[in-house]
Amino acid sequence: MVKTLKIEAEYASEVLKTIPSGYIDKTICGCGLTTVALENEEDTVIAVPTICLAMNKSEQYPNERYAGKVMAVYGNTTVDEIILYWMTNRTRKIMVTYDSLYKIEFLLDRCKLVIDESNELLSRTKLKPEVIDHVFNIAYKYKDTVSFISATPTPLMYMPNWISDIDQVKIEWSNTDKAKPILCERTYPIKSLKNEFISPLKENGSMTVKGKSFSKLIIFINSIAQIVEVVKETRLDKHECGIICGDSLKNDIKICGIKRYVKGVLPKYLFITSSGFCGIDLEDGEAMTVVVSTTSQKWKMIDMLTDLKQAISRQRNKQNPNYGSFIYIYNQTIFKKSKNELLEELNGTYSKINDTIAIYDLAVINNRINGFEPYPDFRAYTFFRDNRYEINDQAFRADAYFILETRNQYSKGFDIRGGFDSIDEVVADVLPKDVTYKELVSLFNKHHVDGKMDWGGYLTKVEWISLIESSYRLFKQTWKDQTYAKKMVENHGDKMSIIKAKVDRKFSIGKRYTRKESKKILQEIYDQLKVERKAKHTDFSELFEEVRYPEANGERYVEIMKK
Repeated sequence: MVKTLKIEAEYASEVLKTIPSGYIDKTICGCGLTTVALENEEDTVIAVPTICLAMNKSEQYPNERYAGKVMAVYGNTTVDEIILYWMTNRTRKIMVTYDSLYKIEFLLDRCKLVIDESNELLSRTKLKPEVIDHVFNIAYKYKDTVSFISATPTPLMYMPNWISDIDQVKIEWSNTDKAKPILCERTYPIKSLKNEFISPLKENGSMTVKGKSFSKLIIFINSIAQIVEVVKETRLDKHECGIICGDSLKNDIKICGIKRYVKGVLPKYLFITSSGFCGIDLEDGEAMTVVVSTTSQKWKMIDMLTDLKQAISRQRNKQNPNYGSFIYIYNQTIFKKSKNELLEELNGTYSKINDTIAIYDLAVINNRINGFEPYPDFRAYTFFRDNRYEINDQAFRADAYFILETRNQYSKGFDIRGGFDSIDEVVADVLPKDVTYKELVSLFNKHHVDGKMDWGGYLTKVEWISLIESSYRLFKQTWKDQTYAKKMVENHGDKMSIIKAKVDRKFSIGKRYTRKESKKILQEIYDQLKVERKAKHTDFSELFEEVRYPEANGERYVEIMKK
């Protein structure tokens, strides 16, 4: 049974001294519920999905409301550092990423455990199945006191069964403002962002849309490749750009010199991937929020309202005249396969994986493990525990959620208008006549001068034009096979492959390197290739198939086990 908690205040911290236990639907973002956990007198561990969120919250303390320190725990944080923080602070507040929760598990008998942004657990269960499984196992151990918090909680049928047995709490607020969107339904959302918003803002320094004026943009796009494309195609000055995305070597290579934003004055163009959708706070008096959503790919079947509610709540400056307003650029692609077809495929995959696990177990018994070759989807739906594979039921629940819930919204022509107080709409320009990619290539080959030409009415075909011009610029030729052309362009100058090749020559299998020595060698390679990243020992996990991090005689090492 759902309990209703009515709050007669703007922020939860005004009336609550502690967060209630249970599965909590806080219904709105930015309500101060996490602030309660961070500023009360309880020792508290708050598990969050991203390093960005852990860092963003911890860097806000101490402040005028709370004099204590908040510790961020993630990849490089050691248990010794955690113990030191625990011993030297009167009240302990730890922000820990989901994948580092195991590091503070030994403290949970003495702490309140909060799983923040719990809606992220389902979407991450296929990316990091062992991590999410462990988070659920820890939460189950403390099920009588744990708090799951989200403004967009996942329906219980898609969560582990035991969560249905804990308290269900929904918060009702007496003082809330509804968001006011400016809607831009477009066939090509990325093209719309470039042509209708970034280019005019770059040209004029500021712009007005439906009576809303702004000189900066906070842009949510869940693709680093598309962010880089936008910056490149609109010829933005990278010094005016910033990005919030996951901290990894692969991402640092992709962002090509766009500076990571951490805190301080917002750049003119701040791009944010899913790492910034949840929980972080942004303060600016001039910016307009833009959310770009495309459902053209199966793996982007994300809940539009979830993304919107999370993204548009990041701007916390109520003095900004655009507070509560945002531009939403979206399409509503109807997927070709029916719900039943997708469910049949999912059930078939489940059966195949069960059969594959049985085959693997037989291979182990008969010492034939070297011949075991699982099909590509296998590891996305399993995790390896106690020397055997186990099926990841949560991953299948996640796919079922997308098929039955999210996809259903899209297939009905999901009407965003129903979720908001009032709306404005920007009507798209009339598109030119239909043209094929092959026809555009032929047109380019006939009329271009040194790789440039006036595309006239075909300028709306931004993605195709970019691919054709990039092909010519990089290879001095074009291809009428669009798939082949895209692969050629995407793989040109692959720095990650170059780094892997160089690192492979520098490090030998089975040899131990001190962390200091290994990071020094790695940094030299990064500097040589002009990769703007500080080398970390954890980078080796991205560069090699299997790595160990042993310790001996007080020294910490890196050891390559498999290339």
